[in-house]
Amino acid sequence: MEFKSLITQAKDLEQIKKDLTGGISDSYDLGFLFFSEHSRSQASEIVNMLRAQTKVKHLLGCTCAGIIGTSSEIERQSAVTLILAKLPNVRIHPFFINQFQLEQLKSKDDWYNFFEVYPNENPKFLTLPDPFMLDMNLFLQGLNATYPGCPVIGGLASGASDAGDNLLFINQEEYSDGAIGVVLLGDFDVQTIVSQGCRPLGETYIVTKAEDNVIHELAGRPFLSILKEVLDKASIRDKLLMQEAIFVGIAMDEYKHPLKRGDFLIRAVIGLDQNTGSGAIADYVKPGQTVQFHVRDAVSATEDLNELLTLQQKNVTEKKPKGALVFSCNGRGEYLFRTKNHDIQIIQRHLGQVPAAGFFCAGEIGPVGRSNFLHGFTSSIALFYPKK
Repeated sequence: MEFKSLITQAKDLEQIKKDLTGGISDSYDLGFLFFSEHSRSQASEIVNMLRAQTKVKHLLGCTCAGIIGTSSEIERQSAVTLILAKLPNVRIHPFFINQFQLEQLKSKDDWYNFFEVYPNENPKFLTLPDPFMLDMNLFLQGLNATYPGCPVIGGLASGASDAGDNLLFINQEEYSDGAIGVVLLGDFDVQTIVSQGCRPLGETYIVTKAEDNVIHELAGRPFLSILKEVLDKASIRDKLLMQEAIFVGIAMDEYKHPLKRGDFLIRAVIGLDQNTGSGAIADYVKPGQTVQFHVRDAVSATEDLNELLTLQQKNVTEKKPKGALVFSCNGRGEYLFRTKNHDIQIIQRHLGQVPAAGFFCAGEIGPVGRSNFLHGFTSSIALFYPKK
């Protein structure tokens, strides 16, 4: 297994070609290519040039708001990043799915037939969806039900503000809707890190009354009553953060103790009802689930990423992966941290100089527990290891 990552800020097509293909003579099994501040037509030209100049069996990518390379993050500027991978003994199944095709997948057999992949093959999904014209909840619900415990990692294209203006490409095909991706099977391992950038407050509570996305009671008391209690006990800093935004972490395994970072699916509180004492969050919740309030800021996001990377390094025997894909929210980066290259510097400090590529997304995809979700303000990372 071998990865190679390249990056360029050149605007001239010939210079882009030199920067991305110079010295590359080997054949590769898989490549990801991301562009920022390039129009659809410019991006298409670059794709066609790379197809002609490189020997890559499967090449895919999309337009985006900013790109990530091995040592730098480039936001709101013209840039291209490319990562190439040699994946011996790995089967690669490319796919494209649009909303119409998604709605036809009614049963597990439909999903098996579409992907030509079965759960016992332990597939790993890498996907780049368009944010406008695909029901991501339906897509991920189907994958979670059909391939339980199998990771889905990726990010939503972020190069356009209007439907139809993003470019998604895979091999010889180009699209402006749906989702592209690859399913990987075989002799390798992928470790995932999903850093949601939050810090827990107070204690955990059992949801005792809820309906759809509305929590009526926690531990037999009104949601709002518990929230006010947490707010009263919070530090001055946390009180200020809670005035900006409040989050609820939903434990993915309520039987796990103690719960720690990475064990919660983070969702925003989107409404409070002063009359009933209920609170609405940006996801469905059921009685019996365990939740905890959270806050998010630059300090918490930095702590979260460092802690999850430290934990990941403790859990692997081979400390340095061969390559990394990084899907970071376009609300992170300089906007959140007020500094350049924040996430990639932390990643490389923990892992060493690992070839990496990715982009700033309109939504990030990754697993929490055994299920996959669409996230916000998150860094979703895939680390590739050869299987011993």
